[in-house]
Amino acid sequence: MELTSDKADPADSSTESAKIKRPWKSFKEIRATAGNDMIRKMASANYKGIGGYIKIKIRRMLEQLDSSNINLDSVRILCFNGIVEDCRGLRSTVWKLLLYYLPPNSSLWLSVMQSKLEEYNMLREKYIPELIPTSLSNGRESLWEDVEKDIKRTRADVAFFIEPLDKRTRVDASLLYDLSQLRKHELSPAQQASYVMTHADVLGRILYIYGCRHPDVLYVQGMNELLAVIYYIFAKDCIGGYEEFVESDSFFTFENLMDELKDSFNEKMDKKSGGIRAKLKLIEELIERSRKDLWKVFQDQGINIDIFAIKWQMLLLSQDFTIPDVIRLWDSLLADAARFNFFSYVCLALLV
Repeated sequence: MELTSDKADPADSSTESAKIKRPWKSFKEIRATAGNDMIRKMASANYKGIGGYIKIKIRRMLEQLDSSNINLDSVRILCFNGIVEDCRGLRSTVWKLLLYYLPPNSSLWLSVMQSKLEEYNMLREKYIPELIPTSLSNGRESLWEDVEKDIKRTRADVAFFIEPLDKRTRVDASLLYDLSQLRKHELSPAQQASYVMTHADVLGRILYIYGCRHPDVLYVQGMNELLAVIYYIFAKDCIGGYEEFVESDSFFTFENLMDELKDSFNEKMDKKSGGIRAKLKLIEELIERSRKDLWKVFQDQGINIDIFAIKWQMLLLSQDFTIPDVIRLWDSLLADAARFNFFSYVCLALLV
């Protein structure tokens, strides 16, 4: 999926880009003035062999992030055309910022992450006291069953999710797959004793805790696909030394995203301004206004856009493209200050 060219940055010629001061600091200057260790590590990476244009994009973003008052509009401009993948930790950090998990003062990031890790660990102890929850007798058994059922089929095309959490663990891939298809209560005592925790287990924990913490929303099928994208980025794009924060960061960032999307998962909110019907209405209006020929085909043939647009809107296309394409698309979606209006235009583009 190509949303923009790698050879030209449209933001460079826009009036908006004037907000981003020039010239940009060198990596050495960023390292010397960095207000936190995360930015310092990103600026200290080995960028030999990477093109000068890519290096400039990295430096521009790092300079924006290294501030006690980050200009989110400038970050959005740089993010919209795609975040470069050559700087480990850059995309995951920007996503956390744009989803309001990290504050716009980078010197506070580590204290926020540590505080949230402690909070998350308390939630784990409260809702999932067992390392391997073979049974839950807290009145939320059906919630766990729903989560566990969907986790088994989340991103089956990506082997990452059934890989061991501990990279040093050596286990036959086919055995891990077989275990991933079993419910926890179906594990034999021997399987429980030798069980290897995988990334899929983390997804299950997060979704279950989210459902317990938000009884008005609980867990709805599809949330697993949204979380999978966030967790995949946070785990694969983690800055060295910060691995302990991956699960808690994923939980609270997902929680923030769901604050913006939860009305789409709630039938009672269907006809409200943030509900799914209002979002579908906007897509219909865009089709009717910009592609009258297509709109006429839909009307003549009785095609209801619900059959495809509901899933698109609820899951932000997380189930319709490969992980790399979804990630690239989300760079632009999360950069939209008026989320998720831009997404309606993406849906229109898919139809035409």
